[in-house]
Amino acid sequence: MVATLDATNDRLTASFDVFFDAVCQSDVSAFASNWDQLTQNIVDEDNVDFETSSRAIGVSQCMQALCDMFINLEMKTEGHASGLLQDLAAVPEEFTPSPTRSRSPSSFRSNRSPSPPSSQL
Repeated sequence: MVATLDATNDRLTASFDVFFDAVCQSDVSAFASNWDQLTQNIVDEDNVDFETSSRAIGVSQCMQALCDMFINLEMKTEGHASGLLQDLAAVPEEFTPSPTRSRSPSSFRSNRSPSPPSSQL
């Protein structure tokens, strides 16, 4: 039983790594499946000690806070991006730089006078 509780505690702690990997990959399906399985295993255990139960509640609350934070961050980012696009659309065309023609290097060289050879210096 102690080995089972240790494994459960390890899985609870490791769930943060799984969560951040899922966020980085923009695919939380693996995390959700892992989390569902972990919570089901904890519920199915007959004798969960106080430490494991407290850790499970704490990890669950942290996961909720992280999810809320990322959702709020995404909403703020989308709102900020939308505002920037509106600002860009409001810029008059007169402030939009027009493409300038640059002289080609070959025509630039043909207009220059030849430099004196180094022996003449």
